[in-house]
Amino acid sequence: MEFVVLLLIFGFITHRLDRRLKVQAAEITLLRGRLDKALTGALPSAAAVQVTSAEASVETSAETLEPEIVPLPEAGEIDGPVFASEAASEAEKPAPPPSPTPQPAAPPHRTGWRELEASLASRWLIWLGGGTMALAAAFFIKLSVDHGWLGPSVRVALGLIAGLGLMVGGEWLRRRPMQRAVAALQPDYVPPALTAAGLFTAFISVYGGFALFGLFAPLVAFALLAGLSLAAIGLSLLQGPLIAALGLLAGYVSPLLVSTGNPDAWSLYAYLLALNGAGMGVVLYRGWRWLGWGALAGAALWPLLWMIDPWRSGDELPTGLYLLLTSALFLVPAMRGVLDQTLPEPAPATGWRTALPDWVRRKQRHPADRLAMTAMTVFGVLVAAVTWIDSHGSVSQIVLGLFALLAMVGGRRTERIAGVAWIAGLSVLLSLAPWSLPYVPASPSPLNADGQPLIVVDPAGYPAAVAHFLWVAGGFAALFGIGGFIALWDARRAALWASISALVPLALLTLVYALVEPPETAIGWPAAALGLAALLVGATTPLGRHRHRPGASLGLAAFAAGATGAIALGATMVLQEAWLTVALAMQVPVLAWLERQLHLRELRGVTLLVAVAVLVRLAINPSVLDYEGYGWIAYGYGLPALGFLVAARWMRTAPGGKGDDLVVMVLEAGALIFTTLMLSLGIHRWMAGSLQEAPSSLAEVALHTLSWLGLALLLAADRRWSARTVAVWGRRFLVLMAATAALFLHLVALNPLWNDEWVGTWPVVNRLLLAYGAPALLGLVYLWYDPPPSTALRSAAPVLPLLLIATNLALEIRRAFQGPVLSGYEMSDAEWYSYSAGFLLFAVGMLVVGIRFGWGWMRHAGLVLVLAVVAKVFLSDMSDLEGMYRVASFLGLGLCLVGTGWLYQRLLRPPAAGAPPEPPPELPMEPPLSPTDNLLDQRTH
Repeated sequence: MEFVVLLLIFGFITHRLDRRLKVQAAEITLLRGRLDKALTGALPSAAAVQVTSAEASVETSAETLEPEIVPLPEAGEIDGPVFASEAASEAEKPAPPPSPTPQPAAPPHRTGWRELEASLASRWLIWLGGGTMALAAAFFIKLSVDHGWLGPSVRVALGLIAGLGLMVGGEWLRRRPMQRAVAALQPDYVPPALTAAGLFTAFISVYGGFALFGLFAPLVAFALLAGLSLAAIGLSLLQGPLIAALGLLAGYVSPLLVSTGNPDAWSLYAYLLALNGAGMGVVLYRGWRWLGWGALAGAALWPLLWMIDPWRSGDELPTGLYLLLTSALFLVPAMRGVLDQTLPEPAPATGWRTALPDWVRRKQRHPADRLAMTAMTVFGVLVAAVTWIDSHGSVSQIVLGLFALLAMVGGRRTERIAGVAWIAGLSVLLSLAPWSLPYVPASPSPLNADGQPLIVVDPAGYPAAVAHFLWVAGGFAALFGIGGFIALWDARRAALWASISALVPLALLTLVYALVEPPETAIGWPAAALGLAALLVGATTPLGRHRHRPGASLGLAAFAAGATGAIALGATMVLQEAWLTVALAMQVPVLAWLERQLHLRELRGVTLLVAVAVLVRLAINPSVLDYEGYGWIAYGYGLPALGFLVAARWMRTAPGGKGDDLVVMVLEAGALIFTTLMLSLGIHRWMAGSLQEAPSSLAEVALHTLSWLGLALLLAADRRWSARTVAVWGRRFLVLMAATAALFLHLVALNPLWNDEWVGTWPVVNRLLLAYGAPALLGLVYLWYDPPPSTALRSAAPVLPLLLIATNLALEIRRAFQGPVLSGYEMSDAEWYSYSAGFLLFAVGMLVVGIRFGWGWMRHAGLVLVLAVVAKVFLSDMSDLEGMYRVASFLGLGLCLVGTGWLYQRLLRPPAAGAPPEPPPELPMEPPLSPTDNLLDQRTH
C-alpha cells in the first residue's frame, strides 16, 4: 500500500514538473525571439524598454548573472537595451527629456491553495524524496545484514557507490540546460536533494564499515568521513547552503563517532582548524552568515568538551593555539568580507538611557560584526577557562596575553569592531579573578628611637606567588593602558580606546587589591592608586590639545572618570566605613565642576554612574547597620546629600541652557534620599540604641512620622524647590509614608490602649501629643500649603488628621482617669461622661473654626461629631450613667445644641437691604446649593 501511495505521489510530481518545464521552455523561446528582434531594431523603443517579470527573473538568477542592462533614451537609433559598458560612452551625449515609462504588469494573484501546492511540489516533497532515498539505502543495508544476503565489504562498497552515484547525479542534473532554466526562474531543490542523499548514504556506509564490521581502521574511517565533510563543503559552492550545513554538521560529529582510544589534542585541533577554515571560506565567498553561526557553535563546543573529559597535562598549548587561530579566523569576515567601514550607530535612546554616553549604549551592527564580537566573547571565556585549568601557568598566561593583543590589533585595524578590545579586557579580569594566593600577614610597624611607629611602604613583604601575580597583573595593566593610549590617536573611536586605557588598569588594580588583601599599614597600595590617577590626569593634557577631533571629548571624559575612580580606590584603601562613602560621594561634585569648567557634557554619564553607585552603597547596603556611633550618620549622609545638591545646582545652571536633565533629577533625588535616611537612622539610633534593632515603640514611630512630614512641609514651603519634579513627587511620597505609618502603626498596631506603652504623666504634653496631636497639626499645615490636586483627595485628606486629633482627645481623657498606662479594663461614670463632654466641646470648636475660616469640610465634620455625641447620650448615657453625671450629660448636650442652633440662626440672617448679595465663587461641576447653603456661604466665605 505504501508503495502505491509513493508511486501516485511520484507520478503527480512528475506530471506537474513536466507541465511546468514545458511552460518555462515556451517562455524562454518567446523571450529569445523578442530579444533577437530588439537587437535587430524590429521592435519599437517602448517595447524594448518594457521588461516583463519573466525576463527579470531570468537575468537576476543566482546561477547565471548577466551584465546590467540600461535602457537608452527614446530618441536613439537602437531602441533595445545595451550593456552598462556601452552605456558609459553614451553618457557624454545630451540626454533628451525623460519619457514616462510604462508600469510593469502586476504578477497574477495566487491563492493560498496554489501557494501551498507550489511549495509542496517544488520544495518539501523534493527534500522528502531525498531523505527517503537516504533511508532506503540505510534500510537496504539493514535488510542485507538481517538476511545475510551480501558480505560486509560488498554492502559497504554498494553503499559508497550509491552515495557517490547520487552525488554525481545531483551535480550532473544541476549542469543540464533545462535544469539551469528551471533554476533561473525559481530555486531548484532537486540537485541538492540528490547530493544530500548521496552524502548521507556514503557517510553511513563509512561509519557502518567502521563501527559494525571493522573494515576500516579508526584513522582511515576518520579520514574518509572528514573527506566527505570537506567534499560537501566544496559542493555547497555549487549547490547551495544546505549542503554546506550538512557538511559542517558531519565534520563536527565525525570526531565523536570515530575514536582511536588515545585522544590527541594536536590532531583534533588541526582537523578542527581545517574544518573551521573551510566553513569560514564558504561564508566569505557566498555570504551565508547563518553558516558562520553554525561554525561558531561547532568550533566553540569542541574545546569545551575537551576541557571537561579528556584533558591532560600539556594540552594547554594546543588548546590555546587553536583558540587564538580560530579567534583570528572569525575576525576575518568583519575585517575583509565587508566593505562598509561606517562606525556602528548607537541604538535610539529613550528615558534614562539618554544620559548614558554613546560608548555605553547598545550598537546597531552589521551581521559580520555581530559574528566577530560574539566569537571573541565566546573564545575569551574559553581562554579564561584554559587559564583556570592550567592553574595560571606560564603557557596559559602567554596565550591570554596574545589573545588580548590580537583583540586590540584587530579592533584598531577595523574600528567597527573595536569593542573586542573591551572583551579582551574583561576576559583578562575573568582569568585573574580565581587566582589562589597565600595570605599576607601584617607585621608590627618598626619603631624609631623615641618609640614612635615608622610609616613604611611595605612592612611585611610578599611571597613569591603574590609577587608573580602582581607582575602578571601589572603587565596586563600596562598592555591595556599604554596600548589603548597609543591606539586612540587618529582613531575614529577615540572614546572607546581612552576608556580602555583608563578603566581596565583601574579595574585590574581593584581586583589585585581585593585578592591580595594587604595589611592596613601598607601605604604602597594607595600610593599606586594615586599614581594611576596622576597618569590619567597627565594623559588628558595631550588629548586636550586635539579636542576638535571626533570622540576627543568623550576620551577626556573617560580619563577624568578613571582618575576620579583611582582617587576613590585610594580612599577605599585608606578610609573605612562611612568616610569611604563620603570619599566616593565627593566625586560627584568634582565631576560636575569638571563638566562645567571643561564643557564636557559627556561627563554627565560618568556622574550618573558614580551617583548610582553611591546611592546603592548608602541606600540599600545592609552593612551600614553594623557601624558604631552617632556621628557617622550625620557626616556619612549629610555630606553626600550636600555634595549631590551642589553638583545638581552646577549642572542645572551649566552654560547652554540644557543643563536640567535626568542626571540633575537623579542627583536631587539622591540628596532627598540621603537627607531622609539621615533623619530616620539618627532617630532610630537614638531611640533603639542600635541600628540592628527593629522600631517597636510608639514614640520612635511618631518621631519618624514627624520628620517625614516636616521634610515634606519644607519642600512645599521653599519656593526654590517646590516646583521641581523631585520636590513634588518626593514630598508626596513622604506624606504617603507618614499617612501609612499613622494609619497602621499609630492608630492600630502601636495604640497604647492595647500596647501597654507608658504615655507620660503630664496632662497634655506627653507622648500622646507627640504621636497623635503633632502629626495631625503638621498634616493640616501641609494640606494648607500643598493641597492635593484632585477635588476628591482634597475632601478626603483632612479625615486622617481629624481622626488623629479625636484619638488624641480620647486617649488623653483615658490617661486622666487611668494613669500613664491605658490598657486597663475598668471605666468609671466620670470617665464615660468626660468622653461626651470632651467630644461635644471638640465638635463645637470644629463648627466655630469651620465657620470662621470658611472651611466647609470642617463644619460638616463638626456636625457629624455632634450627631454622634447625641446618639451616645441618648443610647448609652441615659441608661449607663447615674445621678449628677446623667443630669450633666443631658444638660451640657442641651446647651450645646441650643448654642449651635443660635449660631446657625445668626449665620442664616439675610443681608442688609440695598446690599446685593455677593455671588458665590464659581465651582466646576458643583451640585446646586440650597438657599440655606447660599446664605451660609455668603457669611463664611
